[in-house]
Amino acid sequence: MRLPQEIVLKVLHSRFATTAATSRSARKCISSSSGIISHQKMKEYSEDAAKNDVVDVEELHRLAVLRGEFTYTDPSTGFMVFTELAHLNRGKCCGNKCRHCPFGYVNVPVKQSARTNNKSDKSNVVLGTGKGGKFGGTLTKKNVPYTRTGDQGTAALFTGERRIKNDLVFEAMGTVDELCSFVGRAHAELVTPNTQGQDGTLVSYGPLPEWLLEIMSRLFDAGSIIAKPTSKKQTKDEHESLSSDESTSSDESATSDKGNFDTEHVTNLEKWIDLMTEELPPLGSFILPTGSRSAADLHVCRTVCRRAERLVVGLSTQGVCDTEILRYINRLSDFFFTAARYANEVEKREEILYKRHSPDSKQRYRVVIKKT
Repeated sequence: MRLPQEIVLKVLHSRFATTAATSRSARKCISSSSGIISHQKMKEYSEDAAKNDVVDVEELHRLAVLRGEFTYTDPSTGFMVFTELAHLNRGKCCGNKCRHCPFGYVNVPVKQSARTNNKSDKSNVVLGTGKGGKFGGTLTKKNVPYTRTGDQGTAALFTGERRIKNDLVFEAMGTVDELCSFVGRAHAELVTPNTQGQDGTLVSYGPLPEWLLEIMSRLFDAGSIIAKPTSKKQTKDEHESLSSDESTSSDESATSDKGNFDTEHVTNLEKWIDLMTEELPPLGSFILPTGSRSAADLHVCRTVCRRAERLVVGLSTQGVCDTEILRYINRLSDFFFTAARYANEVEKREEILYKRHSPDSKQRYRVVIKKT
């Protein structure tokens, strides 16, 4: 289907004749003295364009308009594209954001335009409700960590009660979480492949990495119990209820439905400490928290564990926290101390002793435990 030549000329003058990008051949046809584009001139122009290897889409569009055609084929996709003549013939914007729309996309819906323009940029596509948490964010329907409920400085316990974030319960929970992260850092160092000791041999830490994974899970349990503080009366009632009713246990966690921390966890720590101690030389003095990188990480775990213990003591004395957690964290710091020494031992690194200051004392790094 073709439009009359006078419409073609009008479009050419209005859209192409005043632009610097208009090709030499197009300007030559527009300025024809007869005002009519002959078939011979169109053929010459097409051959000229082909000779110059014209592949630009806008140039192809100009060629199609010069021929008075409604469509042309995009060589990069093989799709048929409507020319400006086709849109002018329709008389209005179709709303589909066509490539050569002469009406400024006035009927293109805003939301549809956003989806069309951002198919490759998913960060701008609104998918979720934006409420946060399990309701999803603004850009995703998946569960997100933010809920905005704590923006005023309060947070909810597992009991549903909201307290200020510097409450002793949250201080204890946060420090236990911090300790868990440091344990994860120590574990990552232990499982680094091809770790070599001081003598150049490959190091094996035995079951220590698996023990650290177990400890991180138990710290999760401890944090969840701390997040459910009870009054002294409630604690007494729960103990009476446990003695008279049947209690159920979970297959995935050592904590019961009532939140009690199993005494078996403390026993395990003591066994692990004994096994590592058996491999270590006797210690008769303070040692500096250094040596291998793994040992230094485990010493950091020990000190953070002590801080967590001091906070849990406050909750325990108030009667709002399971005392078994306090026993576990107390024993856990001993475990980390022994584990740090054990890491130095398997890496063949000498432990550096504390040395009392004196004016003529030598540098501390010369004072070491000699291997037997």
